[in-house]
Amino acid sequence: MQAVLDGDAHADAVRADEQQAARYGITGVPFFVADGKYAVSGAQPPEALLQLLQRAYDERSQLTPVAVMTDGTSEASCDGDSCAAG
Repeated sequence: MQAVLDGDAHADAVRADEQQAARYGITGVPFFVADGKYAVSGAQPPEALLQLLQRAYDERSQLTPVAVMTDGTSEASCDGDSCAAG
């Protein structure tokens, strides 16, 4: 652990994080970003953080169902959350 703190092995990653924070306009901590779209600044109650995460999750998990068409020689099958056309 001390070697990481004393060295610069992760310097590029830290600089990239700093640049991203500047693009977001972050000027203080704590600052929470979910899915690169939603953010809250400052100390927040757990309910606010849950709302942030739920909104990002709900938006990302909205899938558009499609019908699987087969040509009669292949089969489509679904299991759980996924489908495959063979």
